[in-house]
Amino acid sequence: MGVISETKHLTTGSECPPLKPGTLRCYSMKFCPYAQRTRLVLAAKGVPHEIVNINLKAKPEWYLAKSATGGKVPALELDDRFTTESLITCDLLEELYPQPALYPTDPWLKARDRLMVEVFGSVSSLTYQMYRAMGDAQKIKQISEDFNTKLQIFEKELVERGTPFFFGDRPGMLDLMIWPWVERFPAARKLGVTSLPTGEMPPPPPEIKHFHEWVMRMTQHPEVKSCSVTTEDHMKFIKSFIAGNPDYDMEISSV
Repeated sequence: MGVISETKHLTTGSECPPLKPGTLRCYSMKFCPYAQRTRLVLAAKGVPHEIVNINLKAKPEWYLAKSATGGKVPALELDDRFTTESLITCDLLEELYPQPALYPTDPWLKARDRLMVEVFGSVSSLTYQMYRAMGDAQKIKQISEDFNTKLQIFEKELVERGTPFFFGDRPGMLDLMIWPWVERFPAARKLGVTSLPTGEMPPPPPEIKHFHEWVMRMTQHPEVKSCSVTTEDHMKFIKSFIAGNPDYDMEISSV
């Protein structure tokens, strides 16, 4: 079960790997948070699949021809079926492979989870602001404070639900959809805070105590760990990306 095979990041001039009948294919990029969403759902459901990684700076012509969204990842392909966009692919997987369920059965609670994913957009955007503020210690400090403030919405949600994860005793769709940016934020912040020579980060404020505990649980969950990249490796990739030469196939450490 799980990943059958995975390619390096295919680029302009490459050939499309032959499709195997009946085999689900996920088009991805190892360091893309949107693609990680789909990989997390695949891992949570234990769906056998192959991963074809795409170089997003020099996309293969054959991949651009398949996609109606400019060659974005993630995308799913099965025989003659193809679709893209992270939330669409994840909801499709929920319908194709309903067990284990990642949404509540109650339609109102399901709608609540979808709403919270939308709300998280204002949090995830801060990660990209952090990249652009590299070297500006005051700006980094302000963005970090904004990040913690916005997370208080999710802190309150966890307290009200009274469960280890937003879904309950295990991660569900809401947990998996917001995780990729939570995983990356420490790397973005470490790269920007030059006043911390040891790389140490301040402890989380008490206002997001339960959210921080959720983060610790997520980092240890087997399905999440199988799709995770270390903070140090995220930092290496971000540096290469900012330098204009993203190292898509860099060696990564074990999580």
